[in-house]
Parts: sequence; C-alpha cells; structure tokens
Amino acid sequence: MYSRDYLMRMISQMTQMMGQLMGLKEQKKNDEALALIDEFLNKELRMRTKLALGLSDEDLLQMLSVGGLPNMESVAMIAIFLQEEGEILEEQGRLHDTLPRYEKALRLILYVLRMNGPISGFDLENRAAKLIDRTEPYERMAETKRSLWQWYESGKKLADAEDLLYELYDTGGASFEEGIAFYERLDLLDDSELEAGGLSRAELREGMAQWRLLAGESVS
Repeated sequence: MYSRDYLMRMISQMTQMMGQLMGLKEQKKNDEALALIDEFLNKELRMRTKLALGLSDEDLLQMLSVGGLPNMESVAMIAIFLQEEGEILEEQGRLHDTLPRYEKALRLILYVLRMNGPISGFDLENRAAKLIDRTEPYERMAETKRSLWQWYESGKKLADAEDLLYELYDTGGASFEEGIAFYERLDLLDDSELEAGGLSRAELREGMAQWRLLAGESVS
C-alpha cells in the first residue's frame, strides 16, 4: 500500500489544488479549471478523467490498487474530480458530457463509503447526496442503479432499495435469485429495523410474494 506520508502529502496537494479550482470556477475560467484537473490527476495518479471514464469501474479500481486492494484515497480523488469536472461542463451546458461523470463519480464514492467509510476532509457523504440529487431527474445507467441499490440496503433505506430492485429487474440488471436473496436478508431484520427503513413486516411479505409472481413462480 501507499505509505501514510505519501498519502498525507497527496491529500495536502489536493486541498491546495481545490482552492485554486474553486477560484477558477468562481471566475468562470472553465477551460483553465478543466486543465488544472487534468494536470493534477496526471501528476499525482497518472490518470486523466477521460481515461477514468473509458474504463469499467472494475478496471479502474484495479488500476488504483496496490497489493490487490484499491487505494481508497485515490479512488475518492478520481471521483471528486470527475464530479468537479461534471459541474464545470454542466455550467457550459454540456449535459451529455456531464451525466456520465456524475454517475461514475457517484458509483466510486458509494464504493468507498461502503467498503471503507468516510475519509476525513473529503466530504464524501455530502458529495454522494448531491450527486444523487443531480442524477435523479434522468434515467440512470443500470450499473449506477445497482450501486445505489447496494448503498440503500447497506444504509437501511429499505423501501428505496426495494424500488430500485424492481427498476433493475425491468432492465435485466438484477436476477430473480438476487431479488430472493435481498428479501431473505431483509426478513432477518427486526420489525423495528424494517420500519425504520420504510417497510413493515407485512409489506415485506407482500413484496416477496409479488417478486415470486413477477418471476412466474407460484406462491404457496
């Protein structure tokens, strides 16, 4: 893994760079801001946002791994700068280029939060909430819906997770077996946990029965 000294230096460099970036954005110097992002990522991570976008999430995580494990700070940095670049492009009216960056950033941030938890100074939870809001009006990619499904379940937002399961199933993004496993996991929770997540025990039973009917199974 990267040494702690190296990571602290990289985070310090990122903090300074973010100050410069915010200044350029406020001055509407968008091209300079985009160039600054590219320069920083290339220098610190040997990565550019276009390359990050062109890779699958799995391949990107592999590239950012040391000893077989993704470096979470590096993953978070890529996500943050994808989000920042997306905001600049949105300001320019380039929504077609903005949304892929927002979705990739969201998936990477949710991955870090699920696998590692928050990273001090990165404000990942607020960034995730903002990205969820920004992408809500649009049809998200199946892989983004899947990432959100896992995030909602891990965060005990169970009604939201159930809604996304059906969206995924409709587009072939989740199998019947995955849905059954989801309901079985929820069935192990206490009634209070279910209700805190937006589902009653009766609604859970009804949901499982509906899921079996959806897949053509008979309900006993």
